[in-house]
Amino acid sequence: MSLLRQLQTITERTYQRASGVNLERFVIGPHRYRFLSDRSDTSTAQLSDMARTFLRVADDRLYLAIYYSDRMIEVLEQYDPRRGLHQKNIYAFTVFIEELNHAIHAALKFLAGQRNIYAETFLRDLELLAKVDCYHTLKYFMAYFNPSQQLEEWDRLWLRHHLFEGWEYDYASERLSTRYSETNHLGKKYTRFLDSLKPDSRVAEIRRFREMPYPRKREYIRFLPN
Repeated sequence: MSLLRQLQTITERTYQRASGVNLERFVIGPHRYRFLSDRSDTSTAQLSDMARTFLRVADDRLYLAIYYSDRMIEVLEQYDPRRGLHQKNIYAFTVFIEELNHAIHAALKFLAGQRNIYAETFLRDLELLAKVDCYHTLKYFMAYFNPSQQLEEWDRLWLRHHLFEGWEYDYASERLSTRYSETNHLGKKYTRFLDSLKPDSRVAEIRRFREMPYPRKREYIRFLPN
């Protein structure tokens, strides 16, 4: 099974929701990426060209595409995260998970009747869910390689540093800066709360959390203990 397919399966099983599509079929190359980038909102030019998820609604259908740069693929092929996580692959793997996660949740939301994919709350919800799911997935991979099959405290600190601490959001667009800084802050606080729960309670919690509208998620997190 490919890494992409494995991650899609993990995410959909976690939420007990099936998108009904094989996202491997929606991965595009550099030529199509440039074509879609040229026709996207001008603010997206400020985003990294390491990877990107494109979404469009037409005739009441959702169209999506996922792009991964050649250099990202090379890193993940050379340092396959299924053989261990370390400094040489953590950044590439994090971005890989987050873009795939955007596509999965966009598809699930669309199936649930959420059609306004351009709304800021829709986009922020995708970013927040990606942070939560990425942390959940990275913990799964990290624990697998420990002799105890458990996550050690140092592992948790290392993952949190790379997922929440090592990013800058100084975009020229205030909207982008606010979107990414807010969802990073909320994701950081919410995953700390998840870590405080008993392991057998965490999946039920994130399933319940996913169903909340984004404004409700934001208020819910803000009232959590620090």
